[in-house]
Amino acid sequence: MKIFYGGAIQGNIDREKRSAVHRALISYIKNGGFKVITEHTGGRNFEETAQLLDQSIGPLPPVGLERTIYVRNKMIEAIESDILAAIFEVSVPSLGTGIEIAHAYLRPKSGLSKIPILTLYEKDFWPNKLSSMVLGLDKQEYPHVETIEYSCLDEADVQIQQFLRKINNEI
Repeated sequence: MKIFYGGAIQGNIDREKRSAVHRALISYIKNGGFKVITEHTGGRNFEETAQLLDQSIGPLPPVGLERTIYVRNKMIEAIESDILAAIFEVSVPSLGTGIEIAHAYLRPKSGLSKIPILTLYEKDFWPNKLSSMVLGLDKQEYPHVETIEYSCLDEADVQIQQFLRKINNEI
């Protein structure tokens, strides 16, 4: 019962502050009885993020382009694996998270099974609001993608538990 979790880490001005949100959301998923296969977004700094990545995807190459390519490939591999769903925290704009979301919702075009996807957005967090590339995922074309705005972490927990219950009902 594996879940892919993604969220911005590179674009954060203060990685430690936002990592608390990621750690909370990851714990909510685990409390719902699921295994989170990608927990590196919970890293408070570069070193802790690298350590969490190492635990999730295996020994990392040295810092540099080789590591960057390795991490990118492993994240895509994880999204294309036998996960049951994907959950993304999208309050902070992120090119990487956007690519992960696209790989998740386009899985059927690659011959992979469709999975439920939840994107969570913290109300009024980012001044320019949520990207149209996420908010514009049409419900008719992508009914398996759900975008939820939350005001506090307790509200996000409720939304995650509802999402996970739907998955459990479909298993």
